[in-house]
Formats: sequence, C-alpha cells, structure tokens
Amino acid sequence: MNIVVTKHAIKRYRQRMFDYYTPNENIVKLLQNIVRYGKKVYFRPSSRGYCFEVTHKGISVVVIYETKGVTIITCLGDKTYRNWVKNKENKTCYNRLHYPENDNWVNEYMNMCKQGNQH
Repeated sequence: MNIVVTKHAIKRYRQRMFDYYTPNENIVKLLQNIVRYGKKVYFRPSSRGYCFEVTHKGISVVVIYETKGVTIITCLGDKTYRNWVKNKENKTCYNRLHYPENDNWVNEYMNMCKQGNQH
C-alpha cells in the first residue's frame, strides 16, 4: 500500500506533539505506521475520496483512501493535546461573550445597532 505523507501532516505532528527535533524521515515512518496498524475511528466527509480519522497508540491522523493509495492529510495529535484544545475552545467561546472587541463581526454588528440599522 502506497502511503503518502503531506508536509502539512509533518508540520502538524511537530506542533501538536511538541516534537521539534525528530527528523522528518522518522515522523513519516511513524505516521505511516499509524495508518498501517491503526483503527479507523471516524468517517469524515471529503470530495476527494473516502476520508477517515485513524488512531494508533493514542495518536490520530486524517487520511484519504484513493485508488492510487493513501494520503495522510494531517495529524490531530494525541488524546492529551486534543482534550487541551477542546477545553481551550470552550474557554475561548466563553471569553468572547465577555470580550466582544476581539471579534470583528461583533464590532460591525454593534456599530450597526448604534446607527439604528439593527436587523
């Protein structure tokens, strides 16, 4: 089975696993092994082919199964990282309610309301 690893997947692996010193070749082999030995966890919609989230030893990747082989699109990280992101997103949404000046669309809406153009 031909398994292609994108540069984006390598970049995301480094960022999400906090691994900035492992050579690219080793990361490629690791990501390929996740696809070879991992379990398909979720189906993800895609216009290019059958897209799945595959997990092995706690690390998840998103892959597309095509007629020519498999392409690893991105690395989602391990469970610890994903839980951290989930918690951070929840807090960010909460903070946006209290600090609307961080979102441009909120500022635009508030300006429209001040001018009497409220929908």
